[in-house]
Amino acid sequence: MFEKLLEASDTLSPSVTKVLQKTGLSVEEKQLLRLTNPDHIQVESNYQGPHIKNSITRSTLVDLIEAFQKGQVLHEKYVYVILHQARAILKTLPNVNHIDLYNLHHIFIIGDLHGQLADLLHIFNVNGLPATYNPYIFNGDFVDRGSNSVEVILLLLVALIIYPSSVFLNRGNHEDYMITLRYGFESEVNRKYAKCKTRLLDLFKDIFSWLPIYSSVDTGKSKLIIVHGGISDRICLSQINSLARNQYISLSIRPKSKKVGERLTKDEEDEYLQMQDLLWCDPDPEDRPGCRNNVGRRMACFFGPDITEQFLSKNHFSMLIRSHEVKEKGYEFEHNNKVLTVFSASNYNGGSNWGAIARWDYKAEEPCIMSYTYQDIAPIEKLNFNKKITLYEDPVYQTLMEKIVTKKSLLKKEFARSDRNQTNYISSTAWADIMKSVLQIDLPWLTLRSKFVKEDTQGILYNTMLEEYALDNTKFQKSHTGIIEDLYRSKDILMALFNLIDSDHSGFISRDEFSDVIKLLLDSENCTGDVNQAYVEELTSAMDLDKNGKIDVNEFLASTSTDSTTNTSATITVSTTTTSTTTTVSTTTTSTTTVSTTTTSTTTSTTTTTKSTTITSATTTVSTSIACE
Repeated sequence: MFEKLLEASDTLSPSVTKVLQKTGLSVEEKQLLRLTNPDHIQVESNYQGPHIKNSITRSTLVDLIEAFQKGQVLHEKYVYVILHQARAILKTLPNVNHIDLYNLHHIFIIGDLHGQLADLLHIFNVNGLPATYNPYIFNGDFVDRGSNSVEVILLLLVALIIYPSSVFLNRGNHEDYMITLRYGFESEVNRKYAKCKTRLLDLFKDIFSWLPIYSSVDTGKSKLIIVHGGISDRICLSQINSLARNQYISLSIRPKSKKVGERLTKDEEDEYLQMQDLLWCDPDPEDRPGCRNNVGRRMACFFGPDITEQFLSKNHFSMLIRSHEVKEKGYEFEHNNKVLTVFSASNYNGGSNWGAIARWDYKAEEPCIMSYTYQDIAPIEKLNFNKKITLYEDPVYQTLMEKIVTKKSLLKKEFARSDRNQTNYISSTAWADIMKSVLQIDLPWLTLRSKFVKEDTQGILYNTMLEEYALDNTKFQKSHTGIIEDLYRSKDILMALFNLIDSDHSGFISRDEFSDVIKLLLDSENCTGDVNQAYVEELTSAMDLDKNGKIDVNEFLASTSTDSTTNTSATITVSTTTTSTTTTVSTTTTSTTTVSTTTTSTTTSTTTTTKSTTITSATTTVSTSIACE
């Protein structure tokens, strides 16, 4: 994993130093890699926590969640494994995360977490774990003040490793070693990793410096800028995009000038102050115009509505989404609804505030805000993420469910016919045969049955699927413009099949497998066009853009994109067992859908002007308004 050169000596001799410098890495960086090399660390026989034996996968994420729920501390060796893999990814990223919702469908925006593991797991429990089609932006301040900062940052970095194109991390003002020294993260590391605290903190310090500075999101309707703190009248994004962000290991102290022994130049000083502003600024609480000193924070500034308007107009953004400030409801709109603050740590620092997150859907004009209180959060040791890995978190799975529920009556009839003794059970093979014959989709239903229906020693409880899904007001407008358009019209179904076949979530399937999926889809949809083997093979070959014998989802989308997309409107209602939870959906003055959760009797009240999608999980009820594109 690491260069043999690093293993040669416990100290770096002058001759070794010269060789290291020729490799392109600094001596300090090589020293850090050597001191934190996981290959040199043995796991004690009495260690009871989780292990990372091979590559980091989705199972690793679930295993770590389960371990952290039990209060287990991850072994130093595996912490280094995670940190080095995440560091390698972060170093390749630009200063800005460029995100396009065309491929992702939606994105969740998470504000300050501050080491509050219960809040993070609540968010995952309600909205699904990060996945290829369930993307998240975490907008800084992952650590400090909460008691589980190490666990929170490790889970986020593992998610980044597994889904680098769907998990985006922005740096916050607390991802700064001088700040963590004062507000708890360093003390937590000292407590949990006393034997290796110095080298581990050095590695965290380095990783924090490599976090991207902000995110730019193309929603299909407009562009958003998401940054932890805010803006000022001196922000120049082209300058921010090109600076060496890792030189700012702390914004509490000025960096060294590039010219040894000299003070910062005017340009260097300006760059440093811009970094401070992006991570530390606040909207002016009095809506004063311009910028003025932020006396309370003793750095950066307050920025007025006019600064917001000028910045958004100049840089072609429609809204600034930021975090950094605790809000009573977990969120707040300011500056003529052009600035949205999202703060996700509930009952922060012993207070009584709600936590909130935002979801922005493709082509939506406004976000959906979801708020929650500490009482809404189930005990973390009782959450089961293995049961929530696939079904609720990806739009592609929900699209497949649309196809299933449109055949609900026929499925129910066939299940009942197979259940001659009216036991509510049928065999797994009978269930698989019925799914195949009714849906006309030749999937490995036996293998996939656990994703759709409950089973015990007596067989398949077929009504558990039919009772949990209902579809209302579904309209499908079919295209008749040729095979590519037919494929594009059905791309969500195809992507669902793709994701199901890709059982290890590698993001790839073989060309032969993909060809079979295309033929099955076209046959089941009675699509137009001259569908023959030669044409399908030609189409499949064309989709394999890099000619590596494999096809990923991005290649598919690139190959089938068209301007002649059709409108598909659907509303899905998913219901499972609920606890005593009330979710209320209401519109704010900006017509933004707001989802608030309290803990009273089980009721749901919805006031929306668009189609309503209600998803009820095993622990909470969440209602949100989604107009499906």
